[in-house]
Amino acid sequence: MQSHEALLVLDIDEVVLEFIAPFQELLAEHGAHLSAESFRLTGNVRSLSTGAALTGSELDQVTMRLYEDQQERQKVVPGAVESLGRLAGTADIVFLTAMTPSFYPHRRALLDREGLAFPMIATERSKGAVVAELGVRWKGPLIFADDLPPNLVSVQRSYPAAHLIHLMANEAFRPHLPPLPNGALAAADWAEAESLILAILDGEPARTRGAA
Repeated sequence: MQSHEALLVLDIDEVVLEFIAPFQELLAEHGAHLSAESFRLTGNVRSLSTGAALTGSELDQVTMRLYEDQQERQKVVPGAVESLGRLAGTADIVFLTAMTPSFYPHRRALLDREGLAFPMIATERSKGAVVAELGVRWKGPLIFADDLPPNLVSVQRSYPAAHLIHLMANEAFRPHLPPLPNGALAAADWAEAESLILAILDGEPARTRGAA
C-alpha cells in the first residue's frame, strides 16, 4: 500500500545488513582469508594453508551458507534502523535484494526481528528493471541506494529519473570502487545518507562531503 508520493528503494547487503564482516568470519571458519586488492571477491579470497585462491563455486557455497545462517550472523548496519524509522514518515520504503528467492523467509524474519518490517523484493533479475517497474507507480521522487556501482548504473539506464546514492558499510573495498555513474551521490554512513535523502525529498541540491 502506498502512503507517500516518494519512494526509497534500498539494497540490503552492506546497505541495511552487514555482509562483508560476517562473510570474513565465515571464511575464517573455513580456513580462508579475504584480502581486498580489487573490487571483487573472486581472486581475493585465499586458503590460509595453501595460499590458493578459492574458486567461484567455493565462494558461492560460502555465500549460500551465510544466507542460510543470516539470522545468526548478519547484523544491522549502524544507524539504519533509526534513519529508516524517521524517513518512513516522508517516503515509502522498499527493500530490493539480489538474493536467491528461496532465502526470502530467512531474510524476512531477520528484518522483522530488527524492526525493519518494510516490503522486500528478493530477486535475481536486473535491479534496473525492477526499479523501473516501481517507478511508474509512485508520482514523487524515487531514490535508490546500493553498495555496488554496477547496480547504480543499471538503475540509471533503466530509470534515468532515479536519484542514486552509494552506501557501503564496510571499508575493505572502498579504495577499489569503480567510478560511480554521473550524478550519483556517495554517503559514508547512514547519518550522511539520511541527510542526502532528506535534501532530495525537500527538492534541495544534495551534496556529498567535499563537494564544492
